[in-house]
Amino acid sequence: MAAELSPEQEWTLITCGLIAHADDMLEFGEWDQILNLIDARVEDEAMQPWLDMLGDRRALERRFLELEPPLPDFAEVLLEQGWRMALADGAASEVEAAVHDRVAERLGVSAERAAALRADWTKDAAARAELVIAFAAALANLDGRMESAEAAQFDSLLERMPVSVARRVELADLLYAPPELGALGDRLVALGADARLSVLRDIAPLVSASHSGARERALFFELAELAAIPAERAAALLQV
Repeated sequence: MAAELSPEQEWTLITCGLIAHADDMLEFGEWDQILNLIDARVEDEAMQPWLDMLGDRRALERRFLELEPPLPDFAEVLLEQGWRMALADGAASEVEAAVHDRVAERLGVSAERAAALRADWTKDAAARAELVIAFAAALANLDGRMESAEAAQFDSLLERMPVSVARRVELADLLYAPPELGALGDRLVALGADARLSVLRDIAPLVSASHSGARERALFFELAELAAIPAERAAALLQV
């Protein structure tokens, strides 16, 4: 039996799926990101029918046209989640923006408003990305030595961040000159709840990549507490 999703969850899944398919291919790794937005897991067997739909662009299109529009208060939240999907691989394309406009139109949001929101969200995502990379650099150097797995995770993370190529080159230097953790913690606290969770989700693979890992895990849970994220949720992020 398929898991029952709320209207908001289904709209999130459909919107993010359509945007992920905008380049004609949905990567398996993108499924986790979409399911994270609706607080679900790929391993949940009840999600399989929804995963099947995610892999079928035509099915997504049909369901997109069938769905009743969500409550107006959810429209911009949904559009932000969709645009986050577009930025997942580092940069959004014109095709993804066009799909985003289609969703906005169904939600009653004008193209002009959607474009303005995308500009704001892209700017916010770039700022959040800089914090993620700074934390990643600090974590990789936490025990005074950098393991190859940590360096590889850092490079992989940096490649996916929504920043310019020139800025990406500059941020790469942080791996060899990491910032102070205290200042980073202050920046984390200043973010909204969703953004704080997003930062921790992004740096979790780096914590898991450390073979010793005790200090990194301890710091991760300290950051989670600082970010007002329950310890069990933080632990789940490390297990994904």
